[in-house]
Amino acid sequence: MGTASVAAPLRARVSRAMRERVFGIETEYALIFHPRGSEPSRPTNLELYRRFEAALLARTRTLPHGFTWLREKGGRFLENGGTFHYEATAADFENGLVEMASPECRDPFTLLAHERAKDERVEELCDDVNRQLALAGVRGEARVGKNSVDSQGNTLGSHESYWVEDRLGALRLALFVPVWIALWLVSLPVVAWLLALRIGLLAFVLGAGTLLLGAGALLRLVRPALGQRLFAWMERIARDLEQHPGELAQRVQSLAAPIYPLMRLHSAVYDRFHFLAIRRDLTAFLVTRTLYTGAGSLGFDGGPLFRLAQRPPFLKALARIFPDDDARPLYEMRDLFFSPWSALRARRRLHLLIGDANMSEWAQVLRVGATALVLELIEAGTPDGWPVLARPLDALQAINLDSELLATYELADGSRATALQIQARILGFVRARLEADPEPPSGWKTRVLEMWRETLEGLERDPDSLSDRIDWLAKRRLVLEEVPDAADREALRSRGEEVMSDRTPRGEADLRLRDRAYRARRIDLRFHELGPRGGARRLERRGRLRRLSQPEAVLRARSEPPADTRAFARGQAIKFAHANALSGRAAWDRVRVGKLGRTRLRDPLDNGSGPEGPGPS
Repeated sequence: MGTASVAAPLRARVSRAMRERVFGIETEYALIFHPRGSEPSRPTNLELYRRFEAALLARTRTLPHGFTWLREKGGRFLENGGTFHYEATAADFENGLVEMASPECRDPFTLLAHERAKDERVEELCDDVNRQLALAGVRGEARVGKNSVDSQGNTLGSHESYWVEDRLGALRLALFVPVWIALWLVSLPVVAWLLALRIGLLAFVLGAGTLLLGAGALLRLVRPALGQRLFAWMERIARDLEQHPGELAQRVQSLAAPIYPLMRLHSAVYDRFHFLAIRRDLTAFLVTRTLYTGAGSLGFDGGPLFRLAQRPPFLKALARIFPDDDARPLYEMRDLFFSPWSALRARRRLHLLIGDANMSEWAQVLRVGATALVLELIEAGTPDGWPVLARPLDALQAINLDSELLATYELADGSRATALQIQARILGFVRARLEADPEPPSGWKTRVLEMWRETLEGLERDPDSLSDRIDWLAKRRLVLEEVPDAADREALRSRGEEVMSDRTPRGEADLRLRDRAYRARRIDLRFHELGPRGGARRLERRGRLRRLSQPEAVLRARSEPPADTRAFARGQAIKFAHANALSGRAAWDRVRVGKLGRTRLRDPLDNGSGPEGPGPS
């Protein structure tokens, strides 16, 4: 289908509403500790995080995350509008990770500067933490990884958020509202229990603490030795809770267990009403963009040696509220549960779990920029011939294993196409939509469009020509340089896992193969390490991996929020609080400075500037 034939019907449907949107990325960084010598113990990840947070507070202005009744995230909001916090499951609370979220951005190049600033901030904090560990006599070194699968096989997220238009329409809204009201009426007992649990725990801690402190003070007057023992016991309990909070977290989670079946019920309802057009029309794009957004991985299990991405094996559902179990979805819908009124609004956050953490800046810009362009077209109305995958989850797994890029996948209309053909078709529709727009597109849109075209042409003509731009191809080149012999690579593919797990290799050939396997695996993991020793960073310094971000823009992004989104108002409020020695709290949609200075930040596109400028009112 030619561009001209597509442009005419699109011209009449161009929406002015969402030419501008905000987007951002939440990155989960792996905390790694390498003991030195015969160090008998190692700090937990929670202990490392506390050192990271202390170093952060010494370097930048922050406010604590605002309190919510249904969900307590913790952590800090930074002066540049982003966040920093600890992420862990209750079952393994002491072995969590550092998560940082970018502020809301309007274009992928501004977002790139903030993403690079996040990486540099974590690198800097890691250096501070290692100095603290050395002063404390801990023999070892902390490192930080930006990957989607760690050395233990655990997955880490690089989640994307997009502000989208998702109107229910009059008929769907009329059907949804009574269902939504009934749903929350059914939910009220569980919500009441959770609120009572929070209030009860808080009251118990405050009450018991006050009672014990009073009793200890009284005993010190009449029985000093007994009073001293009571205070020593209280200090020991407090220290144990601080150092090993995992058991308490598990008990609290067990008390909150009724929320999980409730979330499944909500998930089933929202799945039938929300993001329907977006899920129908965006999914084929998301699945096939793995061609250029995948971070790459190695398989020693008898399947293909090179895989395009790390995340696909962990994605087992299309859309749902994700309560930290094994069935991660492509589309995560928990905002509709934790922010109930958002289910009735026309605009809301689209939260994607499908992406890998990119070390390549080219891939990162293309990942977010192309997705934003496709969303703009979907909101305007997709044309006839738009590709829809018949079985998207199956296609995602298959694409991940197809480094030759030749396999075809069934579409909803019964035809078949390769992932490259699907991407090329979508690119053609997006280009036609921008040409049909009576207003010229933003500069970033034309730049991303050209990057997208160049990438697809390179993948079709000579994928290795993109090894300086695409993560999985850069990583594959490193492995090919380390293991140049095809017979060795075939042995790794078929027997690598076996020889790595075998403590007693059966001869010299197995010893050699195991050495190759460990070397290849080290390349795979080291590629994602932040800092000067990281594989991707070394490639970048040598000119073998393109850098798009400007150092001065990255430096500015470490302390300055984007000037054209609500992150600006949030960042200004945080700076105002510090300049005036005021307490406060911050959240994505509100900020409080002092006792009365509360500001709502409902519109992500509003930077809060008015006649008196941004800041608390």
